[in-house]
Amino acid sequence: MKKVLGISVAALLMLNTAMVGAAPNDNASMKAIDKEAKKMKVLEKFSEKSQSSGKELKVYTNGANGNPSFITGNLAESSVKTAKDAENFMTQNKDVFKLDAGSFVNKSAETDKLGMKHYKTRLVIDGIPVYGSEVIIHTDANGNVYAVNGNVNSQAPAGSWSKEFKLAADKAIKTAEGSLDLKGKNIEYTAAPTAEAYLYNKDGKWLPVYYVTMQFLSPFPANMKVFVNASNGNIVESRNELKKSSTTGTGVGLYGTRNLNLDLVSGKYYMRDLTHPATVETYTANYGSTLPGTMVSDTDNNFNSTAQFDAVDVHYNTAVVYNFYKDNFNRNSYDNNGTTLKSTVLYRDPQYPNDPYDNAFWNGSQMVYGDGSGTYFKHIGSALDVVGHEFTHAITERTANLAYENQSGALNESMSDVFGYFIEGQPTDWLMGEDVWTPSTPGDALRSLQDPTLYNQPATMADYKNLPNTESGDWGGVHTNSGIPNKAFYLAATSINDNTKLEQVYYRALTTYLTQYAQFADAKTALVQAANDLYPGTTIAQKISDAFTQVGIGSSTPSQDTYESNNTLATAYGPLTSGTAYSSYIYSASDVDYYYFNAAAGGTITVNLTNLPKDYDLYLYNSAGTQVAKSENGSTTSEAISYTASAAGKFYVKVVGYSGAYSTSTAYSLKATYPTSGGPTQQWYYETVSLSSPHNYTNSYSATQTYTKTGATKVSLHFSRLETEANYDFVTVTDKNGNVIGKYSGTKAAFTVEVPGDTAKITLTSDSSVTGYGYDIDQAGYYQ
Repeated sequence: MKKVLGISVAALLMLNTAMVGAAPNDNASMKAIDKEAKKMKVLEKFSEKSQSSGKELKVYTNGANGNPSFITGNLAESSVKTAKDAENFMTQNKDVFKLDAGSFVNKSAETDKLGMKHYKTRLVIDGIPVYGSEVIIHTDANGNVYAVNGNVNSQAPAGSWSKEFKLAADKAIKTAEGSLDLKGKNIEYTAAPTAEAYLYNKDGKWLPVYYVTMQFLSPFPANMKVFVNASNGNIVESRNELKKSSTTGTGVGLYGTRNLNLDLVSGKYYMRDLTHPATVETYTANYGSTLPGTMVSDTDNNFNSTAQFDAVDVHYNTAVVYNFYKDNFNRNSYDNNGTTLKSTVLYRDPQYPNDPYDNAFWNGSQMVYGDGSGTYFKHIGSALDVVGHEFTHAITERTANLAYENQSGALNESMSDVFGYFIEGQPTDWLMGEDVWTPSTPGDALRSLQDPTLYNQPATMADYKNLPNTESGDWGGVHTNSGIPNKAFYLAATSINDNTKLEQVYYRALTTYLTQYAQFADAKTALVQAANDLYPGTTIAQKISDAFTQVGIGSSTPSQDTYESNNTLATAYGPLTSGTAYSSYIYSASDVDYYYFNAAAGGTITVNLTNLPKDYDLYLYNSAGTQVAKSENGSTTSEAISYTASAAGKFYVKVVGYSGAYSTSTAYSLKATYPTSGGPTQQWYYETVSLSSPHNYTNSYSATQTYTKTGATKVSLHFSRLETEANYDFVTVTDKNGNVIGKYSGTKAAFTVEVPGDTAKITLTSDSSVTGYGYDIDQAGYYQ
């Protein structure tokens, strides 16, 4: 009988990054090879763990530094259930990023609606975070690490960096203020300035810095980000990251009557909406620059003066945008903490107080809309997609925090455009800001998601604009190159034709997977992962992947590979209909196809794999992912499985090419036949038992205990405690035929193992050194 050979991690990586040379002549080359070897050792460990649990290891690399940017599979030897567990997991496996120094410290942890948990960690050296080096650890409901993604700078050196911070944080803020050309004017902050310590790489040189954030609207609107050298007080870098909407729109004027939520105080009506968990307030700057300005009010509840038109639309649209995020994602305000949403209309730049202001922006704490010249913009906040765009900048800042430069900045802009489109809710309207841009020119807009080239944006990577990372260069073309991911979104949306699902995918990718310096390729991977999380077994992930490929971002699966992405148990396609033949392809040496079906009762299951172009093999798994049957004939001989299921349940089928065999020209045919109607009614019964190992067990220990319930179609064991020497001593649970149901090591508590048939066997084995508590089983269940 032949043995299926898996693709090695080394082969997988060679598809993505060049290997280090094998004949070094200096210490640097030797060190590079040593780092690469350590990285491969970690990836081999991940691969072995993934394969043992029926998962597929996938590794995507960062084209700039060759480090992994996204790893999926089953990655941890023991469960990760706390922030400290996540820190330990990343620090123990930091060699995967070829690091010489530092450890990972948890920054935040969130649990999503799927029960998955996401730990955001950052690299820290001598207590100082490394700017832009962050990794997110993703776990399922059981604490299994199914993915790791992020960006890490491997070159950050060890050292006593904390001693280099000779400048106090408040002094750094004063230094940053002093670097601005204020012409003697005072700063009117909209939020208190902050200074965060980091290690920062400036043109290849590592520096201790304070990252100073200053948000204000006077003497000019700004969301200043200033890097101050913490050792000598020099300004390392400074930029105004005020997020403005690009100039697009039609300017059709104001809409008709709006229904507004107001606040009545002492006989006066104010634009304060108290009907949501977060308050919505609208102010006017009255053609000035003071923020937030004066809350818009009236002596009656009919805001119908010309001076109030902008405020009416902004107040209405902001509530619509808030409701969109609350209703669809249960997000309470931009920070998800119910912070008041403040907007100011009729604003003018204090540097040019006599000129209309043709823009809108998010300044880090509120939204601001200019009064508009009527030549470029008229009533900017009247466009719902513009308001949605600005609000999404605020959400991005609080989640992925996409750096406002180059590709990450273009993603920042693209995400705002995409959600502006979702919020506007007109599936065939692919224009941004068309309602308020150049009112005298009908039909034009700020941008087009359908055809970015209409507004001087590239639509594919072939036309990517390498602009300078300066203000005059639009910070590397953040408003220009956003056309590329915008076009990818358009292609995905028109292929999927389900914006309800697609908006969930984009929100999950933005808030769960994207990190500060994510590139276009990272966005593709994040979106595909999010789609597989939310809608496994569908074609949504594949259609998103193909859309990005069409604009030149990453490679794609051949369109004839019908059921992709179905490369893991979690993304298996199904349910298969009993007796129906399905055709598809093994399209590459690393492709694996999974399917699933639901048997309504115990009985005979047959699976047939025919019309084979190459040597393919067939496997059957139960609902726990344990292999229960297989067929491994040679050459192009058809494969067949016949298996007797003891009870109803979910089953998985795997089709894989032997030793990397594949064909893109000939489709295989797969057919599963299984019971579709139920048998006699069965139910679970439970009883108290006492099955325990010795406490502590001894070295070189091996003993088996058995639980049997005659007539049961399946049994279960509840472990109240399990503690062994991690990775050396094991507790193995098998059925009566010796099939392994689960193998456990380390520390676990309060978990249940389900075993098909009427018998479960528990075996504890230990090596020659170090012992532990062992295990206790306090309850058993049987199904009959």
